[in-house]
Amino acid sequence: MKIILDKDKKKILKEFTTGLLEEGSEVRIIASGYSMYPAISPGNPIILEPVNDRAALKPGDIIAWERDSDMVVHRLVHIYESDGELYYITRGDSTLTSDNPVSFNLIAGRVVFIEKCGKRRTPASLVFIPEWRYRLNKLIVRIKGVIRICFGQTFA
Repeated sequence: MKIILDKDKKKILKEFTTGLLEEGSEVRIIASGYSMYPAISPGNPIILEPVNDRAALKPGDIIAWERDSDMVVHRLVHIYESDGELYYITRGDSTLTSDNPVSFNLIAGRVVFIEKCGKRRTPASLVFIPEWRYRLNKLIVRIKGVIRICFGQTFA
């Protein structure tokens, strides 16, 4: 059973999650979407920890950042400085383009564990996806989407 949240409910959930992270708590959330496939699949529980130190973030980390009414969980691919402020660029493992840069104040947390097949895996144990794999991942995601629509099947 899939629960669809309207925009207001998503915003409340995001505010609750970011509030817990700001207080220093780890948070367990359920992933949705295929943008981080194969590292994170829809339905995979992920554990976020707060990020208090800008220097602790490095390319390859999987971070959660705040967007209007929800959160985005993507891989950090680049950090740069402009006008004395650090900016972070992320990209989903199955997307061809990077997200717009975000400032540190929008970063809600960092993924420390991904639960897959009953096992906790660290993002470091998952191979950083080279550029050429994005196209292959995108194709796999589309095929799974067609199968889901045609046959009603879901994938882990």
